Amino acid sequence: MNVDESALEMDPELAKKLFATGAVLVITGAPVGTEFGIDLCNYKIGEKFRGVKMIPPGPHYIWCASCGPYGDVAPRVGFVHYFKSEEVVVREWSQRDEEMQESQSDDKELEKKRIRDNLKEFDSFLAPYDYRFYNKWKLLTDKVTEGTVERCRPTLGPIRTNVELQSCSDEDRPRGTLHTNNLQQQSTKTIVNESDLLPNLKPVEGTAPRFTELPARVPQNATPAEVSRHSIDCVHAIETLVGMFHSSEALIEEEQLAFVFYLVGYSVESLAHWRNILHLLAHSEQAVQNFKILYMKYAEALMQQLPHLPEELMEPGEYNSVYKDVRSLLINLNLGGLGVSADKLSRKLQKTLQWHFEGLLDEDPEDMPVIVELT
Repeated sequence: MNVDESALEMDPELAKKLFATGAVLVITGAPVGTEFGIDLCNYKIGEKFRGVKMIPPGPHYIWCASCGPYGDVAPRVGFVHYFKSEEVVVREWSQRDEEMQESQSDDKELEKKRIRDNLKEFDSFLAPYDYRFYNKWKLLTDKVTEGTVERCRPTLGPIRTNVELQSCSDEDRPRGTLHTNNLQQQSTKTIVNESDLLPNLKPVEGTAPRFTELPARVPQNATPAEVSRHSIDCVHAIETLVGMFHSSEALIEEEQLAFVFYLVGYSVESLAHWRNILHLLAHSEQAVQNFKILYMKYAEALMQQLPHLPEELMEPGEYNSVYKDVRSLLINLNLGGLGVSADKLSRKLQKTLQWHFEGLLDEDPEDMPVIVELT
């Protein structure tokens, strides 16, 4: 995230054009001192602030976080919207909930028209969108379409750091794949899914991002031999996942959206979804051969995303599951015929994160046979 209080310098003619064609976000009633952000930039709301002008068309993430009298800051609450050219979006601050909500105007369209018609009078109360960081944002969301935004955002609108939870029966509690394959996996080396260790809670209807439910890496009722095969190469699960989308582009759209929901909104559920996609796509050489275009686009997306990882996930090593999955992905990209994509991704990570991947194609000691000497 970027906090930059320096003045934005822009060519006057360009600024005039962007003012006329850009979208406008109006926020009313937000207290002075409230933290506010749009995309990769965040600020503190001042006396005159009433919103943002010159917003370029496309997907944008907006959030606010109320601040207490002693400097304490509440979790971020935001929303994602696909802005169109010259569009006006209005939000009102709720004192009770301390978050932005839909306008309560009786005629929302008339309200927007009045704002657009009198935009010059609002000009001094609207902060310009900071184009210095727009290119980075665009690279993170370049595949995202309006349809994917509408499909994935919570039904109720707001995106929170953690979804609201409510009690439920054990049968209704959301579970990972470990529950359905417990007996099969007892004697097989697997990664425990933390969701199976949670208490009996489920998200409140309409508060969670609506991402695609990922298939289990090991199918239900698999035989011991099938468990071993799917654990080594999960091409079956990836084929199922790809079949849930009308194109490889659509899968990358959702993956990009999940990442920015976490990067900007700190959404824990979105980070989990992004990591689960990585874990699935990273562990199949056959899938790379079957879906080359998908993996080329995925490698390009990761090149933009991984440098934005939180500090606790930047340290390479055995205890960093993201690093381990990326290493497995690079191995399978090379083995699956996408050495160029693997090389570009590894070079980018070496430069930005100091991640090094020597000996990628050397045989893993864990996969080698164990020699037992008889005495």
